[in-house]
Amino acid sequence: METMTRNASVRERVRSWRARGKKIAFIPTAGTLHKGHLSLITKAKQQSDNVIVGIFADPTGQTPTSLGPDRDLLVKIGADVLFTPPVQEIFPVGYENAAVVNVPYFAEILEGAHRPGHFADVCTILTKLLNIVKPHMVVFGERDYQQLVMVRRLIDDLFIPVDIVVCATSRDGDGLAFATVNRLLGPEDRLIAPRLYATLGQFAKRIEAGERDYEALMRQGREALSAAGFTPEYFAVRQAADLAPVRAGTRELVILTAAQLGTARLTDNLRLSLIDRP
Repeated sequence: METMTRNASVRERVRSWRARGKKIAFIPTAGTLHKGHLSLITKAKQQSDNVIVGIFADPTGQTPTSLGPDRDLLVKIGADVLFTPPVQEIFPVGYENAAVVNVPYFAEILEGAHRPGHFADVCTILTKLLNIVKPHMVVFGERDYQQLVMVRRLIDDLFIPVDIVVCATSRDGDGLAFATVNRLLGPEDRLIAPRLYATLGQFAKRIEAGERDYEALMRQGREALSAAGFTPEYFAVRQAADLAPVRAGTRELVILTAAQLGTARLTDNLRLSLIDRP
């Protein structure tokens, strides 16, 4: 595996692969890789000839402390290139003076409301990376569901010629979604953490059984998480396609939640399809 830090180096390598008819997959990450990231790379290897993994964590200039272990994992799994550019490669005029890419609706709801500015950074950095790498496909997991829906809108609206490959959320045996933040969970909190996904499942069953008072369900979802030991930020039932409030007749839904547990902020989601009942 090669490690590249310069835009020109990655572009040249991709040009050479494309000239030989190779299909290229790109996985953008913020580093501190875990089993969820590795599942994305495995999927990418199945659907492409060459895999580039990007690590760009912090536009303020802090270098990811996990770069050594991350590189070792990527060598073992068989990535072709690790692209880990310094900030000046991605923000040549400086972060504060850079052009900004944003998808306003998603920047203002749920995760966007609780993390101001986060999604503008995500959209801006992703757009830059895709313009540098120019892959055939970009691979994302469903755990960051709001980000996934936003990226679909971004790519469609800006006519970026790349396919999105989606991987199901990777989970531990007790249901907890793999995430970098899990490292902050102490032993007691780690025992509580799987209840986040379990609660999503309980409320999905209630909706599938016919309950449709979504305001009440969302309120009760927050109450259930509080009773389980979390400090919930939101528990929302939305349309899966666009995260709009559920309209009559909508069949594809998603339940999304974020909650604090000790020093860890956990997020998760669960999709469900409704069926017509007699």
